[in-house]
Amino acid sequence: MQCAALHESICLASYSFIVQQTKIQFLDRLLRQEFFMGVREKIKSNIRNNLNREYFRRLLGILARKPILYTYGSTFSSIADKYLNIYTIENIRDSYDKRKPVVFGSLFLPYELFHALDTVPFLPEVMAGFTAGLGLADQTLKKASSSWYSQDLCTFHRSASGAVEMDLFPDPAFIICTNLACDAAQKSFYHYSVTYGIEKNYHLLDVPYDNDPDSIKYLAGQLEKLAQSISNITGKDIDREKMSRTIELSNELREYALKINNIRKELRSYPGNFNGLNFILPFHGLIGTENAVKLYKSVCQELESLLKKQKEKDPVRTPKKILWMHLKPYYKTEIFDIIARGNCIVAAEEINNVYWSRMDPEKPYESLAKKMLSHPLTGKASNRIKALGEILDGYGIDGGVLFTHWGCRQSNGSTRLIKDYFNSRGIPVLVLDGDCVDRTNSSEGQVNTRLQGFIEILGARP
Repeated sequence: MQCAALHESICLASYSFIVQQTKIQFLDRLLRQEFFMGVREKIKSNIRNNLNREYFRRLLGILARKPILYTYGSTFSSIADKYLNIYTIENIRDSYDKRKPVVFGSLFLPYELFHALDTVPFLPEVMAGFTAGLGLADQTLKKASSSWYSQDLCTFHRSASGAVEMDLFPDPAFIICTNLACDAAQKSFYHYSVTYGIEKNYHLLDVPYDNDPDSIKYLAGQLEKLAQSISNITGKDIDREKMSRTIELSNELREYALKINNIRKELRSYPGNFNGLNFILPFHGLIGTENAVKLYKSVCQELESLLKKQKEKDPVRTPKKILWMHLKPYYKTEIFDIIARGNCIVAAEEINNVYWSRMDPEKPYESLAKKMLSHPLTGKASNRIKALGEILDGYGIDGGVLFTHWGCRQSNGSTRLIKDYFNSRGIPVLVLDGDCVDRTNSSEGQVNTRLQGFIEILGARP
């Protein structure tokens, strides 16, 4: 089976070479899409049957080669999807190729710091979403259960823990997490450090409850000590110029993200397969890199062009706007097809809210501390509700969907408060119980029925 997967990769290389060298005109986008769709499915099948870290490393080394990667990217119907896939594959390849130290990090860390220190961030929680998309979650979750991980643990962490137990992830040099938002990460990540035998390189960033000058100073001090600790172990001095450049790149991404969000306030449709909930890796893990800026710049240009065409056409029926809260299922689902068929659009996502101010490149640790303390999930639940209220006002939202992912205490704990707030604003909200990773822990029929009913309610409103 391993040879079969490599054979498919060689087919990819051969196909890319033909296209690059001969420019055969009849190999249009449709043909490329059909070819790559078949290859992708075969590779997925081979991955499911060859759960082996060395196999992943070799396969990624082939798939991430520029001719293959960009030919593959040309099969996507939107610029957003193209570069999102390209940069994601490159990032995962970098984490497996052993050229730089790998940092396992939880979702809400300031990843600018790790890029500035010339390490490769690897986000186990995000990778758990990929396991669901690849159809591997059944196996990783089964392994976690057999290793006595609790069934009430968030399945992002359970799936990631199963993958660690199966030795599927790259070897980390550091494991770092924060108490911001997620309590499961602290326990899971420490256990990873024990599994990999690097307890001394496990760090927990303690984010204070309040956002005030003392808290900023306290958190900035932790970030500086963390940077120095990584520098001491890697033997590389902290490059102040690179640190400043990374903060500048983060600021650039922030500006493009704000422009994208403003464009989306007017858009009535999106490019094919565009889904803002897919941008969790670049918005968090890749921020502070040139690739992330290129991605957001290209998305901004694509949506600008679409908005311009929209304004030139005759007015069409305006879709109802939905605010999506928390995350989505990362396995195949009909949810977003149902939304589109009901003349609705996900106009905004909670995870794409730009909540922090422009940072000062000359004060990197203080700036990153301010960013972390500005997160709506820091402190009181009212901070989150305030941020949601600003989205409701800015986008003219018609209804909200809160996906209450199994085991996510930090999000689900404020469900009633969010419902009450939406009701006080006269805006319908659907609390959709489900699971982002484990499809067996979510009733697809019930989810679809409840969502269809909600869409009907929105459609009946003026």
